[in-house]
Amino acid sequence: MSPFLIEGHQRGAAFDRDLAIIKTGSEFNFCWQYNTDLFNISTVERIAGNYQTLLESILINPQQPISQLPLLTEIEQYQLLFDWNNTKKEYPLDKCIHQLFEEQVIKTPDAIAVELEGEKLTYQELNQRANQLANYLQKLGVNPEVLVGICVERSLLMVVGLLGILKAGGAYVALDPAYPAERLAYILDDSQAKVVLTQQQLVNLNSIPNTDLQVICLDTDWELISTQSDKNPQTQVKANNLAYVIYTSGSTGKPKGVMIEHRSLVNFTQTVRDKYGMNNRDRVLQAASISFDAAAEEMYPCLVSGATLVLRTAEMLDSIATFIQKCWEWKLTVLMVGTNAANSVRSKKQQNYFLLRLIL
Repeated sequence: MSPFLIEGHQRGAAFDRDLAIIKTGSEFNFCWQYNTDLFNISTVERIAGNYQTLLESILINPQQPISQLPLLTEIEQYQLLFDWNNTKKEYPLDKCIHQLFEEQVIKTPDAIAVELEGEKLTYQELNQRANQLANYLQKLGVNPEVLVGICVERSLLMVVGLLGILKAGGAYVALDPAYPAERLAYILDDSQAKVVLTQQQLVNLNSIPNTDLQVICLDTDWELISTQSDKNPQTQVKANNLAYVIYTSGSTGKPKGVMIEHRSLVNFTQTVRDKYGMNNRDRVLQAASISFDAAAEEMYPCLVSGATLVLRTAEMLDSIATFIQKCWEWKLTVLMVGTNAANSVRSKKQQNYFLLRLIL
């Protein structure tokens, strides 16, 4: 049994695609007719092949429910399972994400790592400050598998805090200061975090729940933190240790903590960096809350590539026009945005003449 294909040139056909089955003696001829404005021959050949596979499966297993019968040909099955799924790539199996960052610091110590409205830190400066925080945290007992909450506004200190926790060997629990106090309290209690990093103004506003946690204000306590060594700390953290814990929305019940190991983060980071070709000439927008995985996608591929992480401002979200204007002013080259924002940026991209890669 073999479907016989013909192109549909007849005008006034009732359907865009039609199949006529014609019996000739003991044989059946399958005649496919289709609108050539909508379909090309390769598409119809694939549909015909799927239909033939289905019919043959029915003859072999007439009692099988049709929903369980195969449609793909053997060639298509192999293509789907092996050819298209052959995505294996080598990546550092024994490295943690902060170690990849430290390697980049050696390569480009004087390049700008992070900036916000004129404030900047080079790779070396960011590394040194994160090291001071890491050494301070280690003296407080932060080591592998110890969770540290971080609840700070978008700032250079936010990036220092995240890296400092990782460099100490701990894992961070991301807390958005805009979250309700009840949610923050639940996450801190559920995660059993030992320490929380924050800012004095958030403490004053009672954004940080009253708990027995040790609270460290990265702004007002920095004078003490800065007395620590700025050298890379020694740690026993391994690739299979936790890097961070991120909580779900809780829309189907209580929020649930999702635990991400360093090896998973390293794998993901290298995949994003390679797929989108990030390099030390890029300027990457950091727009997402650190309580969303999108923030990791923005930050870590950037910081292991020697690129500059540009932190967005609240003003940037006032309107699409403002968003696009800031993209232009800040000379951004990589955005990770939603579809609507991407379409708006694309429409302005040509007239603004800036090189931009959109990651949806």
